[in-house]
Amino acid sequence: MEFKIIDDFLSKEELEELDNRDFSEDIREAEKNGTIVVAEGNWDETVKALKAKMAANATKAITIRVPVRVIERYKKRAAAVGIGYQTLMKQMLEAAPV
Repeated sequence: MEFKIIDDFLSKEELEELDNRDFSEDIREAEKNGTIVVAEGNWDETVKALKAKMAANATKAITIRVPVRVIERYKKRAAAVGIGYQTLMKQMLEAAPV
């Protein structure tokens, strides 16, 4: 694989290092922790798997009116567990039976 310099973002030496580097361990680690999806030997299947993963994790901004007292309770609870209140609200919505 050959890399090209674009606007001197990387030096020629850095590009040569990337060109000669073995990324297999990085890929195995990413696959293990779920930050990459690899479908063996089939690029089309890899792309499909990536699109499916992205679709499953997609979000959409909405507008909803929530009583201030409810938001304040979420903020207190979220602070107690060390996360953002919107994250906590999303977790609760995800876990709620529909």
